[in-house]
Amino acid sequence: MKRRALFAVLAAVFVFACLTPALAAPKIIKIGHTGTQDHHYQMYLETWAEKVSERTEGRYKFEIYPSDLYGKPNQLIEGAQLGTTDMVLATGSLLTSYYPKIGVLSLPFVFKDSQEAHDVLNGPVGKEFEEGLAKKNLIILGWWENGMRHLFPPRPVNGIEDLKGLKLRVINSAEMIDTINAFGASAVPMAFNDVYSAWQLKTIDGCEGTTTHMLTQKYFELTKSAALLWYMHVSNPLVASKRLWDSIPDADKEVFLDESKKMSAFSFDFQKEMDEKEIKECEALGVVFTRPDREPFVKAVEPVYEKYRSKYGDVLDKIQAITGAK
Repeated sequence: MKRRALFAVLAAVFVFACLTPALAAPKIIKIGHTGTQDHHYQMYLETWAEKVSERTEGRYKFEIYPSDLYGKPNQLIEGAQLGTTDMVLATGSLLTSYYPKIGVLSLPFVFKDSQEAHDVLNGPVGKEFEEGLAKKNLIILGWWENGMRHLFPPRPVNGIEDLKGLKLRVINSAEMIDTINAFGASAVPMAFNDVYSAWQLKTIDGCEGTTTHMLTQKYFELTKSAALLWYMHVSNPLVASKRLWDSIPDADKEVFLDESKKMSAFSFDFQKEMDEKEIKECEALGVVFTRPDREPFVKAVEPVYEKYRSKYGDVLDKIQAITGAK
């Protein structure tokens, strides 16, 4: 009788453990990004993961991999679509293969600042992108900030003519390639974490990017010139695979989305504060910033807009209606 009673107690404990999420092992979710350990991406993801884990009583454990250690962003996006990878903080332009309309975000000067980008991506246009990507098994949890982009050439750029003949690394985006070429330079598409070595080997003369990149990627070791142009905004959506998303209960999904929305707002505010601080940090390292007149650059990319008007006309009109641009 005692033995039966003991077995009954053990069985009850086993059943209780199985039915009580708090006692079950947490679900492991892997997230990759291309930034370094000290890049804002890492901080954003760690903060977001901590909040989600806390609100879901530890049901999820997030493993965050910087510097492409989980895989390069394009590989992780493809894996997410196939269901072989979990999540990635991606570069928005890499999603154009899955939903072409999102390529409109890679047009130059489509946003005058990050606030306009935030308003558009967190409104009906962003929702349209999310719905289109969901049909490709890619779930967008939120749009996070990476800052406006500038030019990091090997020599000072005071005007558009100073870019002639320079080989500048760009994201593998047709719109960005056309833009840099329209500026008079030669665009060289290349993976983000290959830039430093390619620069050292003179495969490229410089690159474009954010002031954060100048610091975290140590571009200041390779050039002391930077041209503040605010010519493009590249969004950074947090992407989950549909396979992963379907395995998460609806109540927990709401937590994931809510915390991602909060982090989106935080990342845009944080980057605003960081812009001037990062410029000063770069200047302390010997970087000299020029602020060329943007009008000749805007004029130079008119053919780029003409080329892509038929492809993005409807969504571009929606964006410009929000931003007030023409």
